[in-house]
Amino acid sequence: MLLAFLAFFGIALPDGVLGVSWPSMRLDLGVPVGALGLMLPIAVVCSMLSSSATGFVLDRAGIGRLLAVSTALAGAALLIQGGATAFWVVVAASCLFAAGSGAIDAGLNAHVARRFSARRITWMHACYGVGAACGPLIVTGAAALGLSWRWAFATVAAVLGVLAVAFAVTARSWVTAPVPVAAHPPRATAPRSDPPAAPPRAAPPRTALLRAALLRAALLRAALLRAALPGMTLFAVHTGLESTASLWAYVYLTDARGVRPTTAALLVSGYWLALLAGRLVLGPVADRTGARPVLLACFGGMVAGAALLFLPGTAAAAGVLALGLSAAPVWPLLTLTTRDRVGGRHADRVIGLQTAAGSAGAATVPALVGVLIGWRGAGVVAVCLLLLAVMTAVTYLAATRRVE
Repeated sequence: MLLAFLAFFGIALPDGVLGVSWPSMRLDLGVPVGALGLMLPIAVVCSMLSSSATGFVLDRAGIGRLLAVSTALAGAALLIQGGATAFWVVVAASCLFAAGSGAIDAGLNAHVARRFSARRITWMHACYGVGAACGPLIVTGAAALGLSWRWAFATVAAVLGVLAVAFAVTARSWVTAPVPVAAHPPRATAPRSDPPAAPPRAAPPRTALLRAALLRAALLRAALLRAALPGMTLFAVHTGLESTASLWAYVYLTDARGVRPTTAALLVSGYWLALLAGRLVLGPVADRTGARPVLLACFGGMVAGAALLFLPGTAAAAGVLALGLSAAPVWPLLTLTTRDRVGGRHADRVIGLQTAAGSAGAATVPALVGVLIGWRGAGVVAVCLLLLAVMTAVTYLAATRRVE
């Protein structure tokens, strides 16, 4: 469990680094501010493919090997980004990082959701908040020492390299999923008085077997899609909100609200620390009250936090922190309750599909917001966050009504 916590800490560091380092990074690369939003959809394809295939890879390679290889890929990608002198190199490396981090995210979510309680899974996601909160501090610390943003990326790559070695060393110690009892039924000893078996029937033609196999596969895909689609929509909208807040809050506070850059960077760290606090506190609450009451309260808090962004001064700062606190347990609790919505048969694969949808939302929604920023200015961030908060609440109510 400790390594799972550290893995979420490691993959979160780049999220905090990118948003704060982008104003300096884009100048070295010679691209406009909105290029950050255009870069993300390119990487999302790799993340979606990686997350969607995680359930199948877990069945064959195991969680330990998956984490070791994926973490090494993510660390290598950050080294490439830190040394890049052209924007296309950063884009290519972001695809590599998305493939690695997507597998880590989906694999650990499936592994932990199968074995642990709401408290454990929210604590694991709290470590994500710690890592993301440390990201802006790494960039600020490098700037204070007179170092460029490249050193921040190198530091994070070193952390992931250490984690990759740890996963490789401990790969055999990760517990694999227990084999269902029904998969190996005990053999019954036939009594001596059994009548003789009937003569074997002629084997069906090969084309009939193939047609039956294709039909079964089509029915399985249809059932899986029906089970996964509501959750995928919910994850895409909610993760789009989280990513928009983390990536564009710095630009919104400095450009639309006139907050000093150092203060804005601290508020972005505060957003991630609020995520940490919410996951530490609200996870145990969900263990006692159930996930649904906590989720409903969090959706209300997200709407209120987004509304505060329209107000001047400290109210906007409070809105950023309220968004982080309210969004904190949503992803882990939605992951934890996947089995309740879709059943145990499809749960692991649906979790992978939900993670892929979340990756799509994390890439496409901030990208669209970036386009709107270039068209209407940074003030549009608050409008988008409020709309996303309302959409998240409505989508959750619609998805759970199907189950009820």
